Amino acid sequence: MKKKFLSIYALGALTLFSACKKWVDVQPNDRLVEDKVFTDPENIRSAINGIYSNVASRELYGQFMTMTAMDALGQLNSGAVLNVGGGVEAGQGGTLARPYADYTYEDPLAKTGMSTAWSASFKTILNINHFLASIDKYPGVLPAAEETLYRGELHALRAMLHFDMLRLFGPVYITDSTALAVPYYTTSLPNVKPLLRANEAMDSVMTDMDRAIAFLANDPVLTKGKEDKIENDGMDYSRMRNLRMNIYAAKALKARMLLYRNDKPAAYALAQELIGVLDKDFPWFDPVKGRSPVDRTFSQEVLFAVNAPNLYDWTRTLFGGDVDAQQMWAPNSTRLASTYENQVTTDFRFSNIFAFSWWEVPSGGTISYRTLRKFNDVDGATVQFRYRVPMLRKSEVYYIAAECAPDDAAGFDYLNQVRAKRGLLEAPATTVLQTEIGKEYAKEMYGEGQLFFYYKRTNTPRLLKSSTVGTTNANYVTMTRAQYVVPLPDDEAYFQ
Repeated sequence: MKKKFLSIYALGALTLFSACKKWVDVQPNDRLVEDKVFTDPENIRSAINGIYSNVASRELYGQFMTMTAMDALGQLNSGAVLNVGGGVEAGQGGTLARPYADYTYEDPLAKTGMSTAWSASFKTILNINHFLASIDKYPGVLPAAEETLYRGELHALRAMLHFDMLRLFGPVYITDSTALAVPYYTTSLPNVKPLLRANEAMDSVMTDMDRAIAFLANDPVLTKGKEDKIENDGMDYSRMRNLRMNIYAAKALKARMLLYRNDKPAAYALAQELIGVLDKDFPWFDPVKGRSPVDRTFSQEVLFAVNAPNLYDWTRTLFGGDVDAQQMWAPNSTRLASTYENQVTTDFRFSNIFAFSWWEVPSGGTISYRTLRKFNDVDGATVQFRYRVPMLRKSEVYYIAAECAPDDAAGFDYLNQVRAKRGLLEAPATTVLQTEIGKEYAKEMYGEGQLFFYYKRTNTPRLLKSSTVGTTNANYVTMTRAQYVVPLPDDEAYFQ
């Protein structure tokens, strides 16, 4: 593990400064590189942009942790090859999603994918720690307000990355919160850290989140809004706050974490606080305004997104019409329709009559079933919401409030507010609130990787298989620790 982390750290140093290539190219000594970067405001800004680029990488939230493996774990992508019409192809092998949909974590594809995500996460964490240590070492280079803002953003990102590794590799928290889970890194030293118990790791996560929120207390988004534009006047660090871990996103993330810990009163209070203030700067998606330019991610209500410049190239290889059926990441057509409860003409996300819906038959090739177009390119090179992958949505704040509300009537009220904004009627009060919340997570979070974590958090005992069309017992997979807990990568497990 020491050798592993030393190599990650060395690579991380280069990644941190990747936006400052002029220094990397000419300075062979890491100390000289550090001096050049952290004594110059513009290079510091480039370095933090490099950290955000790491977060948006294909190995993390640009793909693996959102629209491919994580969705397959949540039974949103078919593990079986689909035929031309989107049904299961008899006699064919599996798709790239199969080892994840089948929870066969020892499969080489899944094993490599999980190990890569782990390494990318901790490499980025070490970069964050190096950045924080360096601005301590070189004080006064940045204006105080800007430096404080960066500290808040990075503490929250560090917490988020650890939290997602805990959610993925750690135990089912509500049943086994004291099991050994993941390490927690708060320094840039590449020394091996012991595994913490899940509740201990969460203590560290919450400490980082509290610090982040304190640092973000004067976030410019509170007074100026998210300012979704660039002016190049030296103040851009305070703009486009929806592409940064802003104060609203940090509080929403903390509410997600509190619910994970089953601290429903605290999660509810934070969700209520956010619901009272978000409409001004993060209004609900408008189906009229969202038609031109076509806004398929409903970007105006996304609290935090990462920017992935290669997003459209990546998604064409996942969902495009010329993708081989065995390489396709998609649900079979019957399962997709059942997820959206066959609301073909009403649900904005699914209806085939809206240009901004998330599903269409792709052009080109032989695929004639609907695939995810949530991340298709948009018309107009200057459209601000290009290349964005949502990380935290306003709707999730309402789902948290619904789940944590003191009674079902209040819970249904929060849930139905989101349903109304998606073109749906109210969920009947005679249904089971938790069941309806789960259904909405499945509809809303397609391509964003949150459904598996919802199932694991609630310890859902069985899931309808992604490649099935029936609803008998044989069509479900029983979920146990073996399915919910991803084994630690071999290198990490060996050195613990």
